[in-house]
Amino acid sequence: MAERFHGVVRIVYSRREEVGEPEKGPYIGEAGFPKQLVDALKKRGIHRLYKFQWEAIKSILDGYHTVIVSGTGTGKTEAFLIPLIVKSLEEPGRKPKALLLYPTKALARDQLGRLHEFLGYGPVYATVYDGDTPRKDRRRIALNPPHILISNPDMIHVGLVLSPYIRRMIRNIDYIVLDEMHVYEGAFGAHVRAVIERVKRFCKKTPLFIGSSATIGNPERHGETLFGERVRVVYGPIWRRGVAYHVMVSTGYLSRWTVVSGVASILAEQGLRVLVFTDSQQMAEVVARIIRRSFGREFLVHRAGLPPDERRAVELKLSRGEVDGVVATPTLELGIDIGYLDAVVMASPPPSYAKYLQRGGRAGRRGRIGYVFMVLSEDPIDSYYERNPEEYYRQEIPPVYLEPGNEDVLRVHALALLLQQGMVSVKSIKGRGWISALEELVNEGLAVKTGYTYFPVWKVARRELLKYRSIRGAGPQVSIVDRSSNVVIGYRELPMAILDLHPYAIYLHSGRVYQSTGIDVDRRVAYVERLPDETPLYTRPLYTTDLIEYDVLMDRVSSRGVPLAYARVKISVIVEGYAVYTMFESERPSSTEYLSEPVVYTYSTRALLLKYPVNSEWDLMENAEAFHAIEHTLISATHPVCGASLGEMGGISYPSGDIVLYDGAHGGSGLARLLYERFEKAEELAYNIISNCKCFDGCPRCIYSPYCGNNNKVLSRRKAVKVLYNILYRRQAVYGKPCEKRHGKPIA
Repeated sequence: MAERFHGVVRIVYSRREEVGEPEKGPYIGEAGFPKQLVDALKKRGIHRLYKFQWEAIKSILDGYHTVIVSGTGTGKTEAFLIPLIVKSLEEPGRKPKALLLYPTKALARDQLGRLHEFLGYGPVYATVYDGDTPRKDRRRIALNPPHILISNPDMIHVGLVLSPYIRRMIRNIDYIVLDEMHVYEGAFGAHVRAVIERVKRFCKKTPLFIGSSATIGNPERHGETLFGERVRVVYGPIWRRGVAYHVMVSTGYLSRWTVVSGVASILAEQGLRVLVFTDSQQMAEVVARIIRRSFGREFLVHRAGLPPDERRAVELKLSRGEVDGVVATPTLELGIDIGYLDAVVMASPPPSYAKYLQRGGRAGRRGRIGYVFMVLSEDPIDSYYERNPEEYYRQEIPPVYLEPGNEDVLRVHALALLLQQGMVSVKSIKGRGWISALEELVNEGLAVKTGYTYFPVWKVARRELLKYRSIRGAGPQVSIVDRSSNVVIGYRELPMAILDLHPYAIYLHSGRVYQSTGIDVDRRVAYVERLPDETPLYTRPLYTTDLIEYDVLMDRVSSRGVPLAYARVKISVIVEGYAVYTMFESERPSSTEYLSEPVVYTYSTRALLLKYPVNSEWDLMENAEAFHAIEHTLISATHPVCGASLGEMGGISYPSGDIVLYDGAHGGSGLARLLYERFEKAEELAYNIISNCKCFDGCPRCIYSPYCGNNNKVLSRRKAVKVLYNILYRRQAVYGKPCEKRHGKPIA
């Protein structure tokens, strides 16, 4: 098999990394722990703590809200679990003592198994209470709760309103732990922040908050945003101990997906257990399909949108060695126990270096050598790192961010808070966003206002809340229905749903091929029908977006004189057609088709608005070519600068020099706000990308985007270089405010 890639695929860069033991702390017998705990630790082979673990333990025991930042598999769990056990042993009758929140039910149950190993069957014990807990067990758990209660944010969100058991258990809770804290970003992070605010209002006293995370760039700010409290940050190592080999691979003229599939298959042939990461659900399906059909290896798919039992079955098969490997979206970045892994293959550079460390850290644990492959293709960021490979491993860890003012999120939690408390007074609530959300509920007939107090309209308010039992996103979910069986096979969130499920779109699901027969945006349902499994095609939408309205929240002028504004915006997405691709050929479309009736969806989000000067020597189309190319490259730059995943940010450019870079999530994810703050870095990187490309006037390595709404037309690298050069080096003046006098046809 390897001969198929000889002379085509090229190793761009490789490095060997060996990390020793973290700095040592005290022996456990000298730490002052209770004897039961010391004995339990010794049984697990723990005789001495790492220094960062000891610092975290002391911080928590001294009563400080604490965030622990350390790489995958470095011992974060012990750092927050030990002080919880110490406090539980000091007050054995006070239960539950601590609430551990994990982002998924699967991870919560996986961690319960680890806690049982850690706790044994001593006086301190833990239990999971979530949506999968049988009803007959819920009352028993509530009447005799564990010292450590394990759940997820969704369960607490709903339980604060609907479950007397949850209300009873967390009323007097002393500690709340958010493990995998880096996951709580974007719309999901905004939801969790609001849930925490509601918990704090419900509890008799403010619990002590503990966060645990893989490496992130702004742990103090992120912790304080989530918890609403000042935090101490304790740092551990960013990489787990042992030996790892990091390899960058260039695709040559082959498609990224063929090379990823080939590399994974070669590794599996050598007897290695392999995990492949992609950042797209549909591309995960494509890669697994190529591996099975072209290379004869058994790889399964693990991604969001699959039923939980299917995902768990994949995890078990991988951990037992029953398959060669798994192709996953970021669902397996988290610490779910899938046994040992030898190799990780990343289909592209992850959205941030922190995610690279998180994903790469899954390989080579338990004393084994790890192999981490990253595939570079014809992509602006890939090309940049192919020219500067060492820079990739020296880059800073970008911050994570969420948008606390997300109106769609606050509406849900204002409704929940009304039902949770029975009423909310204006004087008791902080933040204009909450007041605006309450006023919206009044306008919708879900609440009434008497004087300075809001009350729920109980029946309709409870019915409305039940639509938002899940807080996994801000946008409405579209059900995907197999027309032949009338069975729901999955879900997709808007607005991405119209891009993936417009009429005639090819939709891949669990190795099966479907084609959309249409989407009803109002009823939130899309219908699909099976195609033959050997169908070698996939599609990408052709669409336009337009800025319908905007409200500036803050503005500034960049250090080079570019006017910037962070704004609340309304975006219209219009899918007009689609491009058809052949799975086993190049990444260029084989044909394009147009819909007889476009699919339209309009939603509110957040955006960065900016303005560049028009070149008076160019006509309208030439200016459009320059600004569209700059828009593409700025979005590419958000990946390393802001940690944006593919598709998480969209863009609109106008011939008038106005550019809109918007969050793909309903209400805003925080990425546009982060780009507003870090714009200068993104602009520098964008110029580096386009000025160093050797193409004539545009190619996939500089300005083309697989997510371009018009199939990469109306683009000019040379004109974009001229605009940015005049801004960066000649300090050309820019007049006017962004989007105030925009004109011309918008280009997505």
